[in-house]
Amino acid sequence: MVLMMMTAFLGAPAAQGQMRGSFDDADANHDGRVTLQEFESYATQQLISANGPMAQRFKQLSSQEQAARLRQRFNKKDTGHKGYLDRNDWNGS
Repeated sequence: MVLMMMTAFLGAPAAQGQMRGSFDDADANHDGRVTLQEFESYATQQLISANGPMAQRFKQLSSQEQAARLRQRFNKKDTGHKGYLDRNDWNGS
C-alpha cells in the first residue's frame, strides 16, 4: 500500500496526512489511474521533501535502489497486476 510505503519512510502521522487526499495529486493526467511512472514521481517527490529518519535513509539510496523499492511497493499494491493503481488500491481496499 502506498500509505505503508510512505509510513515506512515518513512516519505514521506525516504519511497519513499526506496520503489521504493525494490520489488526485499522484494521478498527474487525471485519468483515474496512477501508473508506475506517476507513482514513482509522486512518491519520490514526497520522500525527497520529507526530513524524517526513514526519508533520510531513502535519500541515501542510489537512484536505482530508490526506483526498485518504489516499484516493489507499487507491484504489491497493484491488485490484479493491472499495471496501475486505482483508488481502491491506493486506499488499501
